[in-house]
Amino acid sequence: MRALQRKVVYKLASGLSALAALIVLVTASVLYINQPEVPEELLK
Repeated sequence: MRALQRKVVYKLASGLSALAALIVLVTASVLYINQPEVPEELLK
């Protein structure tokens, strides 16, 4: 029973991290689209 619980927790954590990465990616792309004139310092 303990191993099953650990597997569920691991699956939940990996799903959550994937979701977080997706949110960050979407936020970054939206900010990039809204601000087309990006300063040179940020691109380096």
